[in-house]
Amino acid sequence: MEVQFSSLITCPVVFGRNQELKALRSLVEQVRSGEMQIILVSGEAGIGKSRLVAEVKAAATAHGFLLLEGQCFQTDRESPYAPLLDLFRAYFARWTSTVHTDPTHAFASTLSHLLPELALLFPDLAALPTSPAGDPEEEKRYLFAVMVHFIAEQAIQHPVFLMIEDIHWCDDLTLELLLHLVRRCRRVPLLLLATYRHEEQHPRLRRWITQLDRERVVQECSLKCLSRDNVAGMIRVMLNLQQEVNTDLLDTIYTRSEGNPFFVEELLKSLMTSGELASVDGTWKLTTHHTLIPRSVEEAVQQRIAYLSTDARRLVTLAAVAGYRFNVTLLREILQCEEGQLLALLKEVMIAQLVVEEATDQFAFRHALTQEAIMASLLLRERQGMHRRIVETLERLCNSSPTYRERYLEELASHSNAAGLWEQALAYAQEAGKKALRLYAQQTAIDHFTHAIEAAHHLSQTPPAFLYLARGQAYETLGDFERARHDYERSLAAARTMQDSPMEWQSMMAIGFLWTGRNYERAEVWFRQALALAEQLADPALRARSLNRLSNWLLNTGRIQEAQETLQEALHLLETQQNNQIMAETLEMLGMATFFMGDPATAVKVYFERAIELFRVLGDQQGLLSNLAAQALDSAPETIETTSSSLRTREVCVHDAEEALRLARQTNSQAGQAFVEIATTGVLFSFGEFGSALAHAQEALRIATAIGHQEWIAATYGMLGQLYLLLLEADKAASYLEAALADSQALGSAIWTKQLTPYLALTYILRREFPRAEAVLKTIMPREQQPRNFFERQAARAWGELALAQGETQYALHIAKQLIVSTPGVEQQPIPHLLALKGEALLALKHLEEAAETLEEAKNSAELRQAPSILWRIQRSLGRVHHLLKREEQAQHEWHEARTIIARLAATIDETPLREHFLHTALATLPPEKSLSQKAYTSRKYGGLSAREREVAALVAQGKNNREIAASLVVSERTAEAHISNILSKLGFTTRTQIATWAIEKGLLPTH
Repeated sequence: MEVQFSSLITCPVVFGRNQELKALRSLVEQVRSGEMQIILVSGEAGIGKSRLVAEVKAAATAHGFLLLEGQCFQTDRESPYAPLLDLFRAYFARWTSTVHTDPTHAFASTLSHLLPELALLFPDLAALPTSPAGDPEEEKRYLFAVMVHFIAEQAIQHPVFLMIEDIHWCDDLTLELLLHLVRRCRRVPLLLLATYRHEEQHPRLRRWITQLDRERVVQECSLKCLSRDNVAGMIRVMLNLQQEVNTDLLDTIYTRSEGNPFFVEELLKSLMTSGELASVDGTWKLTTHHTLIPRSVEEAVQQRIAYLSTDARRLVTLAAVAGYRFNVTLLREILQCEEGQLLALLKEVMIAQLVVEEATDQFAFRHALTQEAIMASLLLRERQGMHRRIVETLERLCNSSPTYRERYLEELASHSNAAGLWEQALAYAQEAGKKALRLYAQQTAIDHFTHAIEAAHHLSQTPPAFLYLARGQAYETLGDFERARHDYERSLAAARTMQDSPMEWQSMMAIGFLWTGRNYERAEVWFRQALALAEQLADPALRARSLNRLSNWLLNTGRIQEAQETLQEALHLLETQQNNQIMAETLEMLGMATFFMGDPATAVKVYFERAIELFRVLGDQQGLLSNLAAQALDSAPETIETTSSSLRTREVCVHDAEEALRLARQTNSQAGQAFVEIATTGVLFSFGEFGSALAHAQEALRIATAIGHQEWIAATYGMLGQLYLLLLEADKAASYLEAALADSQALGSAIWTKQLTPYLALTYILRREFPRAEAVLKTIMPREQQPRNFFERQAARAWGELALAQGETQYALHIAKQLIVSTPGVEQQPIPHLLALKGEALLALKHLEEAAETLEEAKNSAELRQAPSILWRIQRSLGRVHHLLKREEQAQHEWHEARTIIARLAATIDETPLREHFLHTALATLPPEKSLSQKAYTSRKYGGLSAREREVAALVAQGKNNREIAASLVVSERTAEAHISNILSKLGFTTRTQIATWAIEKGLLPTH
């Protein structure tokens, strides 16, 4: 007997969500007023996320929002941009054409390579501009920009409600784009709502939610199961009852559904369909207590399917195998039926509440659990046969239209694998994996490559070495060391089996680089094997790259001179090669070597800048982010205390670090992101932003620990030690630095050991543990030794600070002078940390006038470098000198400026105990503040600007540019630029016009 569904058995009222609805409707109102809002609605499958979203959607529609809706499905993890393409497909389906100049045409043109069917709606797309061709990363950024611009433009015209359901099945690129959208559209009326299942919250989604939390714009709405009373309310409304629900019925439904709204609906439908629920004397009661009353959606769905016609069951089963959403054209091709017959079958399954219509050619199951329940009822052999038919149909469609292959590539790979069509599975999965790598979708690439490898095994073939190498690279990018190593080793074995020497070389290099994060000794073995193979192959390009990688290893193990010789050999090989990639890598290594030799200014200006230019042209995102981060860190004033600086401003350094961080996130590089977070930490604390620096250090440590990257763990500990040293937290600084050194020594990294030891010595000096400071410094070099490189210069400065603290002032002065005159590099410049040491030694020796002159120079150079941590210490010492010289007003002025800087630094610290400790400890090193004379008050009216800075401000007011200012003051143009940056920072200005206005108001212009 066929049961006819006379009405839809669904609950038209939302129960148990009043508080959530009130909050969400309030957010809709806030968006209407121009505020962007981000909402994450979470809960288990069937808990009512979609129903709640429908209510919010209705409220948004009533207020004139533009609705942009996308849906994610289980197979979409392997389909880049799937929910967004769904969203824009729906948008264009209802779009009405206007004029050719409509900006929608240009947007459609950009999107057409992802949505080939747009050619039907826009026949003239070929004549319109398209996205830039070539580099996948450049294309991705362009696509991101275009999509964000389109949504922002729509929001300007009317509020936008952007909804993505089931984001737990979302691909990496969509998550990345949504985060990009959030960061770019903070000030537009946009409501972004996403739903996800708690039980499906994979690491990628957790990272994405964490990143949203960090933006401080997201609000979460976590749905719980309904109470017994709410379930009773649902049943009462669905059965149109005027009285209370039968207790037996309520107990059965509530117990078996466990308060899940979807289960409540499905169970009630199943009971009515089977006849086990009937109206007796006006009351709905259970007629039997059959043990087969469903306890899961699977059973409920199967009972309803049983009442469908044979052809309808065939259609819905085939549709379930095709996916949560299914294409009518594809089904018609498979079933080989007429349009009218197909429509009748679709209506039958719609009436049974199994599927819903989404578009003219697109249907979907009412719930993902419905599709899963149908799939679970099939035998493996049945599913394989259906998957095979789908593949055959897709291939036929792809042969009929070239645009279909790109669109259906991931589906072809997935269905071929499920069908056991191993030759197709190997080809399609390999192609889909390469596509995912180009789009930086590492997890998707891993899935496809894994399927390809499995297909090769089914074919009794040795999987190509490339598959293991590519999958290993994806694992390494995600920070999975063991899986990456295992794949690289299998790639090496496969390459040797096939006698593929270039692939063997690539595998060796990959293994060596992977080990640099864990064990330098093991890394060396692989780099030398790769170099020997390159020499055996007589391939100059491979040999040059091997030399570059080996030189990196030599640098990190402290063999700087040998590294430079190796790099010169690589340069010699490149003379006959036109290879920008290898040249960029060589320039990067030369930058590192030059820095290690003690000349950061040349490293930045000559090598890193040129390497960055080449990496940009090449589209090498990994090389670009690495060099941007290195350039920023090697310009930071608290990381180059004993050498010349490139004098890059805080804004420029932070810009580099931010770009590097964006690239690391875009490429999903966990090790890369950890390194950039470390560099950002050093940049921020150098320019006095302690709270932000601490946050970035904690993120670096979290990532490095999660992926087990020993080098970055040690480096992060070191950065935290330096930060706490600047915060005057000597105990914490010592704890982190000691841990960092222990890890560096275990890793075999001589460079990190030499880099961090001087800071540990300075920490011991701060704690007045002089014997311990002396002991650790001796591990780097004897006190009498002349420093030969950057790290020994750092150690020599620490020897000078120790001598000063122990009363050996004459020796401290000797060290300071020797370091100043021996500064490497062509450009000689004042170095604030060394001048401070010299000035304090002169002060201790009572050479007051010379001390005042030295400390004034130190002060100017600290201002030029924008280094507040050394600046307040210099002003503290300068105040003491002026006090001893009976220049009390000047002394009070310097001490006041030092207190101002201390207060400004403290304000950046979020943690109250840490902030209060720093304030108390730093201020305790200064004498109590006294009342100032009228002259001192008058000097303050210039906002803390030095005499030279006031002179620069006057020249700005006269309309002079940086070059003209530099000529007037007989300084470099870079120095003039730094002075202007300092003025903007001190006065809180953003433009030169503001400086000019201020200078005129203060009467700084010369009178005629």
